[in-house]
Amino acid sequence: MKHTMILLVFLAFSVSANAQPVRFMLHGNMSHELPTEEYLRFVEEAKPDVLIMGVFDQRLYALASPANAKKAPIDPAAHFAKWKAVSDRLHKHGTRLVGQMELFVVSDQPKELEDGVGWFGFYDKLWNAKLLGPRPTKTARELLAHSVSPDHLKEDKTALCGCRVNTKAILGCINNPHWRAMQKRMVEAAIAHGVDGFLTNRNFFEHCDCPHCQEAFRRWLGARHSAAELKARFGIANLATHRFDCITGTYRVIDETPGALHLEKLRFSKERVCEFFEDVYIKHGRSVKKDLFVGQWNHMAYFDELHLDRGHLPTSTRTTLAHAMADERWSVAAKTWGRGEDLLWYCNWGTTQNTILAKEYAGDTVLYGLYLRAMARGKPYVINKYDFYRPRVMMAEAAALGYATNAIATPWQHEEDRAVVLRYFRFLREHGELFSDAKRVAEIGLVFPRRAIHAGDASPLEYTEACGRWLIKQHYLFDMVPDDLLTETSLDQFRTLILAGPEYLEKDDIACLERFVARGGKLIWTPVSSDDRQRPGAMSSDARRLQREVKLPATRIEKVRTEPAGLEKALRGEASRWSRAVAPWQVEMHAYRQDAKKRTIVHLVNYDHNEKAAGKSVSSREAPIPAKPVEVRIQLPTGVQVEQIRFLSPDSEDELKLPFRIEAGSIRFTTPSFLVYGLCVLEG
Repeated sequence: MKHTMILLVFLAFSVSANAQPVRFMLHGNMSHELPTEEYLRFVEEAKPDVLIMGVFDQRLYALASPANAKKAPIDPAAHFAKWKAVSDRLHKHGTRLVGQMELFVVSDQPKELEDGVGWFGFYDKLWNAKLLGPRPTKTARELLAHSVSPDHLKEDKTALCGCRVNTKAILGCINNPHWRAMQKRMVEAAIAHGVDGFLTNRNFFEHCDCPHCQEAFRRWLGARHSAAELKARFGIANLATHRFDCITGTYRVIDETPGALHLEKLRFSKERVCEFFEDVYIKHGRSVKKDLFVGQWNHMAYFDELHLDRGHLPTSTRTTLAHAMADERWSVAAKTWGRGEDLLWYCNWGTTQNTILAKEYAGDTVLYGLYLRAMARGKPYVINKYDFYRPRVMMAEAAALGYATNAIATPWQHEEDRAVVLRYFRFLREHGELFSDAKRVAEIGLVFPRRAIHAGDASPLEYTEACGRWLIKQHYLFDMVPDDLLTETSLDQFRTLILAGPEYLEKDDIACLERFVARGGKLIWTPVSSDDRQRPGAMSSDARRLQREVKLPATRIEKVRTEPAGLEKALRGEASRWSRAVAPWQVEMHAYRQDAKKRTIVHLVNYDHNEKAAGKSVSSREAPIPAKPVEVRIQLPTGVQVEQIRFLSPDSEDELKLPFRIEAGSIRFTTPSFLVYGLCVLEG
């Protein structure tokens, strides 16, 4: 097999107690095919902690069916033995093998079910009891969501339930205990053959009307609503006998919002996916292998600034509730969000693959990264942006944001690409102490409206995005604060908070803001207009019942619109106190503090490049245009001294000492010109 993608990772945060630390990682493929000798030698040279490669779910077993295999059928047991040899070889170099698993999708080809081939042929005719134990059910159909029967796959049938889902995928049923048992069998088989962990793919559920789903949803509703509420809100007179048209788990309609009962179905399904994952991979998987590495591959569409996604959601020029619900963890409470996982992996569907310089679009993942970093709360995380075109920027951006560099897309086959990748790899490893135990320096907190989104109102989301994009381009130091984590987040470092959608905040959240203002903090409030809330697809009618009267602190609060002029005016009064950079918009700045080591590290990432460059390698076509010297001003904490500033870059072998001056509590210095990534290390 020709390996076309690689993941080089630097992780600056701690992992769960069940797993060994992870700092560097490679990603090989998303298929059953084993690594080539050439690729294995490359992995051995790079010595990553983790290699994500191979599929060990129903996709592997489907290849046992002659009608499905492109070549000769594969014997799963013999194939596992080959993977075991790979795993043993990796272990000699300290690398763990992490396989990929589909949580529910059995097949993307409906005809396989009708013809009894692929995984269905394996299950019904070629079952291997020695490898997988007794067959959970007599036939494969007994494991599947009822909505994937041939009748349901017709377009005129999928609209019957009102959820307008028209999937062609065949899925196992989320609430069927036999499908859960099947997943556990596949997990056990992979672990027995040297697989050290799993990254689960497509962690979503479409819809189903089977008895398992009906009963599970009844129990869920009964535990959360009184009989009077069920009748008043959902029209359910007798929950015990009520039959639902279906239980749905995804929503992709951009021009309207789901009704109250539909929203409850979506919330229920999201929770059930989390519970399924925890039971199969965390509880059961770690009962088989204590240090099992576990993570989910999820998606988010919160910050598609130019609305570049044209495949996963219908074309839209505005952000809608469907965009917010594209997150597999939509509505999941913070306390259970990502619980037990070793790596938080999110994909933004490739909407930040490249620049559109004419529209001042850097193709960066800053807003995605800051949101995910805040939710990860110290765990390793990654934004998968499918950037096949800018290997230097991918790695620089990830290091600057503290996350694993972009997944499955760093080229390596060409000699020049390999040299770039390994040079950055060595740089991050050599200077690893600059990335660990580092606290992000942020003078402004951008409050992310999770409570509004979970209530069914996505209208504040664009306000948050507009403010965030302006802060990035103006080179302010800021961080993201999810509003349902306000009470758990230290706000001491922020001088200003920017928020939209406070109508959904709870009493404890408001009290937290009052304490922030009482100590001298400032609130910038961007009220959502009534027109935005009324536009199609933005806000569900059910969300209005959760809105509260806004009683924000009366002092030190300023209402502004999200236009640059309004934000600039709101921040102008303290202009001399902000840390800033004097640089074009193509250069972005981030900073971190290591108090124990008396260091402040300023990261600079240059996104400017020749968009029409030619060349045989990806690195040559990336064609960075060097950034001119950048003037930096950093506000120093009280009592912090700076004795020297070092400038480092993976694109230069020279380490420079920069002159600086301190005035009015801030330090000023100017960097040299640099290609893509520059590190300024301020040491006391």
